[in-house]
Formats: sequence, C-alpha cells, structure tokens
Amino acid sequence: MNNSKVLKQLKTDIEKLAENITDIQFRENPNLEKKFGKTGRGRCLEDNRYHLNYLIEAVRIESTVLFNQYLEWVSVMLQQRNIPDADLVSNIEYIGRVISDQYPDSISKHVEKYLASGLNHLRSSKKHNQSFIDDNQPFADEARRYLSLLLDGKRAKAVSLIDDVYKNGASVSEIYEYIFQATQYEVGALWHRNEITVAHEHYCTAATQLIMSRFYPDIFSTEKNGLKLVACSVASELHELGIRMVSDFFELDGWDTYYMGANMPELHIIDQLKAYQADLIAISVTLPINAGRAETLIDEIRSDRELEGLKIITGGYAFLVVSDLWEKVGADGFAKNAREAIHLAHNLVK
Repeated sequence: MNNSKVLKQLKTDIEKLAENITDIQFRENPNLEKKFGKTGRGRCLEDNRYHLNYLIEAVRIESTVLFNQYLEWVSVMLQQRNIPDADLVSNIEYIGRVISDQYPDSISKHVEKYLASGLNHLRSSKKHNQSFIDDNQPFADEARRYLSLLLDGKRAKAVSLIDDVYKNGASVSEIYEYIFQATQYEVGALWHRNEITVAHEHYCTAATQLIMSRFYPDIFSTEKNGLKLVACSVASELHELGIRMVSDFFELDGWDTYYMGANMPELHIIDQLKAYQADLIAISVTLPINAGRAETLIDEIRSDRELEGLKIITGGYAFLVVSDLWEKVGADGFAKNAREAIHLAHNLVK
C-alpha cells in the first residue's frame, strides 16, 4: 500500500483510534480510573489524538526524525509534571498494538518503523535543560536582565533597559537577534519545563511586540532597494513573533515588506502575493504538525502561473527539528534566523 493510502486511512480513523487506545489503557490499568477519573480519561484521549496527529505527519513527510523529536519534547514536558517516561513508552506501545490489531500488514508495518524509531530515541536520548541565552553571544547579560524583568511583570523597566542598550550603540538588528529572539526561545523552554505558566509566556511575547514597535520609525525609514517580501505563518499556526522579526530585518535591509501575521489561509496569501507583486515569500512554521500546511501553500504557489519565478524561503522551529523539511515541502531554501534569511534571499533574488 502506498503512503497516500496509509495516510488517508489513518486520518479517517483518527478519532476511533484515539478512543480505542484510551479504552485499552484504562481497561488494562484499572488504577488509572481510580486515580484520575473521567477528567483523566479525557486528557488521555486528547494526548492520544496529539500522538496520532504527529505520527501521521511523520508518515506523511516520511520523517522518523519528526516523530522522534516530538516524543522527546513530550517526554521533557511530562517529566517536569511528574509523569515518568515509562508511561509515555507504554502509551506508544498501545498505539502500536491497536494499529497492528485493526489494520492489515500493509498499513501496520508501514507505521511500525516510525513507532519503533520513536521508542528507541525515547529510551536512548539524553535530556538536558538547554539555555538559549548563550554566554558567548553579545548582550547575554542584557538578555537575562530583560527576561527577568518581563517575568516579574516589570515592562516599563524592560523598556528602559532596551532604550539604554540602544543609546549605548547597539543596532536594532543586534537587539532583535541577541535579546528579543534569545529571550523568546528561552521563554518557550521555561514553559516547556513547567517553570513558568502560559500567562508568563503570553505576557513576555506581548511586551516584546510592544517594545519592538518603538523601533519602527527607524526600521521603516531605511532606503529601499526595490525588492518586495511577503511574510506569514501558515493557517493554524498561531506563533507569529519570529516571522515578524524576520519581516523587520528585511525592512532594515531595504525591502518593502508585507507582514501578514499568523494563521493565514492559503487563498488570502496567494491573493496578496499577486497584489503586492512580491519577489519573495517567507513562510514560518513553529509546530511540525503544521508542516503540511506549508507544503499545501507552496504547491498552490507553484501551480499558479502568475507567481512563476517567485522565490520561497522557510523558517521556524519545525525546520530546525527536521533539517531537510524545507526540501520536502518544496521551498527554495531554509534559514535558521533572520540574519541568515537576508543572506539567503539575496542569493535567490538576483
């Protein structure tokens, strides 16, 4: 059975699969019902939907790495909430059992390698608390102070700190890259490890967006080079600060930019690419499960004669996790950060 047929079958049955997996977990572990009750069963069902969706996406793009990294991410999150790896391993084994029982070998054997790879990775990976504020990077001390102020809810003092850094000679691009970007990554890691709440994460993001806007008179007054960029996150993707930073970097470099933000439907993006007569589109995907949205968008662009010659670059966490994902979705290139995106853009648009 080919990959598309496997995917179609799994997607059609995802809700039934999640329910069957949850039923077996609770039937074979009666203590779960006593310990967690209906609320726990509901959360378990939701977890199984997530596991299956990521598994299906890994199968779709034929990447065991995607599922491996997803399980590693889940493992860290659960352990910080006092849920051991053994529970996650057991959960993935239940998924394998249900798929093996309910589908012919043509499907179950196809999926088995992704589950086996994920379990092997889970058992062998060494987890560590990575910091995204690197002592070897410029402005590391300022980044730590900035983050500490935001986590304490002291936005006005965070503004003063950034103003001082700027007055003392730091460029806008340096503040973006070494303070804003580094601290946003760090905030995500802290939430992942259950060291801060989602409220902290949202506050830090909102405050950083507000502080970024203080630089707009400088950013939008640069001399233009005649090149045009459209920047966006794909439909269902709610993370937008990273792609906004990329858009601002392009403005600083002299591009005219059209920043469309997060969760943009393909049709609206296509319309704006034409209206704006863009030379380049930058597409951001944070959650690997949304990689298919990027592929769909790129397919739509490639099939439209009016957009022939448009260059496409990608970025975001999803493309860091799966190094060849940009090729799989059909882009012209991938950049790890805004500075690399500028360099790549000039190589593509000549």
